Amino acid sequence: MTKLLEKILGKKEAEAAPAPEAKGGEREISIEPVTRIEGHLGVHAKLDIGARRISDAYAYSPMFRGFEIILLGREPSEAAMITQRACGVCPVPHGFSSITACDQVYGVSPPPMGVVLRDFIHGAEQLYDAEVGVLNLEGPDYSEIAVKKFNPAWWTEAQKTKAERSAVHGFATIADIMTALNPLAGELYLRSLLVQKAGHDMAAIFGAKHPHVHSFIPGGIAKINLSMSDIASYLTLLMRHIAFTKELVSATDDLLDFVLAQGYEDVGARPLNLFAVGGYNDPEAYSAVYSEMTDWGRKRMVSPGVILNGNLVTTDLVEINAGVREFVGRGWYSSNWEQEIATDPAGNKIALEHPWNKRTIPEPGEAGKWNSKYTWVTSPRWWHWKGDGANHVVELGPLARMWVTAKAGLVPESTGSSLKFGLPAAVIPGFKYAEKMDFEWKIPKKPNTVERVRARAYYHAYTAYCVSKLVMKALELMKAGKTAVWTPYVKPEEGIGFGAVEAMRGSCLHWCVMKNGVIHNYQYHAPSTWNASGRDPEEHPGPYEEALIHSPITEAGDPAAWKGIDIVRTIRSFDPCLGCAIHVHMGSRVVKHELLPFAVPLELSKN
Repeated sequence: MTKLLEKILGKKEAEAAPAPEAKGGEREISIEPVTRIEGHLGVHAKLDIGARRISDAYAYSPMFRGFEIILLGREPSEAAMITQRACGVCPVPHGFSSITACDQVYGVSPPPMGVVLRDFIHGAEQLYDAEVGVLNLEGPDYSEIAVKKFNPAWWTEAQKTKAERSAVHGFATIADIMTALNPLAGELYLRSLLVQKAGHDMAAIFGAKHPHVHSFIPGGIAKINLSMSDIASYLTLLMRHIAFTKELVSATDDLLDFVLAQGYEDVGARPLNLFAVGGYNDPEAYSAVYSEMTDWGRKRMVSPGVILNGNLVTTDLVEINAGVREFVGRGWYSSNWEQEIATDPAGNKIALEHPWNKRTIPEPGEAGKWNSKYTWVTSPRWWHWKGDGANHVVELGPLARMWVTAKAGLVPESTGSSLKFGLPAAVIPGFKYAEKMDFEWKIPKKPNTVERVRARAYYHAYTAYCVSKLVMKALELMKAGKTAVWTPYVKPEEGIGFGAVEAMRGSCLHWCVMKNGVIHNYQYHAPSTWNASGRDPEEHPGPYEEALIHSPITEAGDPAAWKGIDIVRTIRSFDPCLGCAIHVHMGSRVVKHELLPFAVPLELSKN
């Protein structure tokens, strides 16, 4: 087991790529792959050894998917099934955003119960996915075996540092929490895997299966014979997450408070520019009318909004959509498309680069040309069309949506500087804390590596809270006899739609244009499309790159042997995911190659 842990965490160096001596106070390092989900993300960084800082960085993906090309000419409703195949970890937000866009394309609004059941599926995935991120993908970078190797002084201090919230999570010291994060052996790591199963089972109750649910249809959800027992089964599984999140948040707080105390505040810091579209709808307010997004978007339990330079500039989903621009930037694509649509359905001007106009035209190029094109990721930016008229680099993710929701004041739980909510008692065998518990997520000083991870843990708790409220709403609807889950419709020949919801890693956005009854143009953005973006036409780096440039290096040992632990901690704090499979479209054939490793070793430098 020890040798297996060492392999996962990169204790042995690659014989084919020995680390060279650091010369001139600088060193370049390439790390590929980065994520522990799948291997389609790399980072090339320049290290200033004397200053112990990263002087420059480039995030890139060597993978092209082309789903938008595959969708051309198909029935719009098929997109909800096909785009879910972009990811086996977080497929539901793609299906959810896609079917929301289809609601607008077809002009059909689901009944309230249909809205609730969609959110049940979405919430179930968010619960399991937050645990994956915090404990299985990010947690190992702060585990005993990683800290002993890369920050040995931390381990010495962690052994002496009491865990302040031990009464909830049961670990006496910070070192005990680190040991619990050891992959394949640690208590938190393993227990997370068991609780995640409850999330999959919850989604399957109303989605037929998970991953890749089958029940999203225009106008509602394909769940016949809805019964009280379905909701009761869902609630029973939800209580497992309610019990576990108390341990998850308290242990994460103790660990990350300790990490900050070791001088980690500036690692992964970037400007305060954030973007969120929200989630968990008011079932009585949601509609397929584009102009009504402003109202029902603001009634979501997770608020939409854009923060620029620390200021909340909008909470209007219509305004947010109109400001989206997708530049080719340093991506291997052509920008040779025409502006077919000049305004959105509400009459607002949209740009040539808006996804309703943008086309996916691949132009493969040579890798590693940092002064030219270097990635398959485009450069989405948010155009503040009602304000300064500039294009802004914005960060997506749990930190963004928690920050926006806390600041916007649109929900009762918002104080303007925090989110306050509570979870009920949950007496379940195998869980450590049965009492009810109050939570308060406070807006931090700045976006950084540590606070991204903390926000993800708190978002798990807040999702459990939101979903529990939706359960009560579903019971009210059942009692009132409002059990319809689908609205019949007559499909039009033309239509346009936009769908958006928060995936675990950030906002998931879909756009569809239908002509002659089929898809004329389809574009979608995963959260990592924004976060992993490269330089844009104005040479502004994307969020990953911004977070790395000038970030401190804490790694111990000879600089010539640095492996980049601070780099991967920062990138993984965004929980990157660029897709779990490569698809190549060849006429009527689809060739599929899946890459789903259980764990990816900590990356070794390539020089």
